[in-house]
Formats: sequence, structure tokens, C-alpha cells
Amino acid sequence: MLVDQVSLDTQGYVGSYKLVGGRKALDLVNTISWPDSEREHDWLTTPGNVRAWMDAVGLAPSSVTESDLGEIHQLRALLADVLGPLAHGQHPPRKAMERFNRCLTGVSTRRHIDPVSLEWTWQPFERARDAFGPVVFDAADLIAHRDPTRLKHCPACDWVFLDQTRNGRRRWCDMADCGSRAKARSYYRRNKT
Repeated sequence: MLVDQVSLDTQGYVGSYKLVGGRKALDLVNTISWPDSEREHDWLTTPGNVRAWMDAVGLAPSSVTESDLGEIHQLRALLADVLGPLAHGQHPPRKAMERFNRCLTGVSTRRHIDPVSLEWTWQPFERARDAFGPVVFDAADLIAHRDPTRLKHCPACDWVFLDQTRNGRRRWCDMADCGSRAKARSYYRRNKT
């Protein structure tokens, strides 16, 4: 599996950000490395990183300001509250689903079918958060059409991903990172004298 590294400002963090989720919504959730641990790192703390991420996932980078970051972080937290449990084989909390449905309703008013191309299109974005409408619809598609055996989480770092391998046996977010470290630890434990 080819994993795309995104050039984001690390702000002193030792590590890199990669698109490993396989879907925009999952990649947004994964913009927090090592969630809920002492190693936690938020990749979207600057407008520049948000624009670079948006460009990497195919969203039209809009004007992002410091004041937009809070709404973007709230959306990411909401998606984590809904998609995280699903990746762990659990049902999302009812309150999280209610909040997600309100968000989906709000975003839906910006989406329509173009009368010429007959394809889904979005109204021009007025705010940075509006540009995340396709991410919300991607999450809705994952929730409604998910294959529970394909939406997974990495046992090492807890990032979420859609297993698109033929045999459905993908285990790590990225074999080069988490997979290699886990195999090295396992080898060390087996051969420790």
C-alpha cells in the first residue's frame, strides 16, 4: 500500500503526517497523532497546515484563519466520536450521532445537483469550515455503507483506516511505521536472552 506523506509544519514534533485512512473523513480524524497519550500531537494547529492538508486530500483550499481553527477542531472531534467507535467494532454514542446528524443537515443545504453536468456540486464556500462539507458527506457514507470488517484502527497508534486490501487483512495504519516498530518489538521479545 502506498502511503502519501503530507508536508506539514511539525512545530518541533518528531514525526510526519501521512494519509493512511483511505478516506477524507478518516484522514481528518488522523490529524491527531497518538490520541489521548503523552505523545499526542495535533497537526492542524496553524492555518497553513490546514490549507496544506485540504490540498492533499483534494479539497479546495480556502482562506483559513486562526479563528477558523476552533470550528475545524470541533468537526474533527465529532468525526472521531462517531468513526472511532465504529473502527473499534462498537456503536457510536447516541449523542454523538445526534450531533453528527445536525452537522450533516447543516452541510446538506450547501450541496446540489448541477443542472448542466447533473453531478453533485457545492455552493461557493463562505467560511473555511464550509469547505469541509465533502468530508462530512464522506463520513456519512462511511457510517451508512460501511463494511464492519473493513473499518479498522491501528493497534499501535489508534489511527483509523479503511482496509482496502483484497483479503481484508490490513492490520497497521502504515507498515513502514507502526507495523515495523511492532514487528521489531516482537522480534526483540522473542529473541531476548
